[in-house]
Amino acid sequence: MHLSSIFKEYEVDIDKTKILRHPLSKPDIADVYAKGMIEDYQATQSKTSFKECKYIATFIGSETGSEATFIGLYKVDSYFSGNQVKEKMPEGYPYPEHFDNTHTYYEMTKLDIMGDLENKLIIDWPSPIVWAQWAKNDKEVLSIASREEIPFPGYETVILKYSQLGEVISNPRYKKWNEALSNINAIYLICDSKNGKQYIGSTYGKQGLLGRWTEYYKTKHGGDVMLKEHLKSFPDAFIDFQFTILRVLQKPISLNEAIEIESIYKDKLLTRSSCYGLNKN
Repeated sequence: MHLSSIFKEYEVDIDKTKILRHPLSKPDIADVYAKGMIEDYQATQSKTSFKECKYIATFIGSETGSEATFIGLYKVDSYFSGNQVKEKMPEGYPYPEHFDNTHTYYEMTKLDIMGDLENKLIIDWPSPIVWAQWAKNDKEVLSIASREEIPFPGYETVILKYSQLGEVISNPRYKKWNEALSNINAIYLICDSKNGKQYIGSTYGKQGLLGRWTEYYKTKHGGDVMLKEHLKSFPDAFIDFQFTILRVLQKPISLNEAIEIESIYKDKLLTRSSCYGLNKN
């Protein structure tokens, strides 16, 4: 089966439709997707990408491989450029440069058409570099179903890159991961995989490890002083951050208990040393 047959079934005119692939392998896209702002992201374009089309079918690309998941069909209503674009930037949007006067803003309406296929329709996008294409460039349908949840492998085997963490947080297929990471507190390690610098932290709150790691994904530094300093020196270092679990802690656990155990691991791995670590104290 091909995507064109689905468009035909739902009476979507492929001659007036473009398909988009937003790859989660790009940190800024993964970031706005996790924040629920992917529609705001796609509304601003540096080129006249959507002026000649009536519909946009949007897909989210996997971090690796060529799979793309359908998230909605949109109708292009109008567009404008120049200084008006910045007025459309929503509060809290993390990339103001996406709304500068070099961009074109497209006002779109999300349609109910194909709504039953959202997060269920998976296509193969064999040329990921070309992110926007006319729908006549047909794609193979890989599946139309609720995909199986990805099993949680166990706390001792969790190794996540920054971009993978974003997918765990935002992708419904990682429900079991979310449950597992929410149900514990932990001593965790963040490592800059390019230069080997390490940061050790602990969690002790109600939201568990998932809550804390979500803050790191959103802010890149989690509010930690030395990580902020590290990112000042190496602004793109967060892309190379690797998240792992050193020890599972009971939930609930007191602040003092968690910090005491955390301190032992800092001593073991020398993360208070400027040579090896990113812990201030």
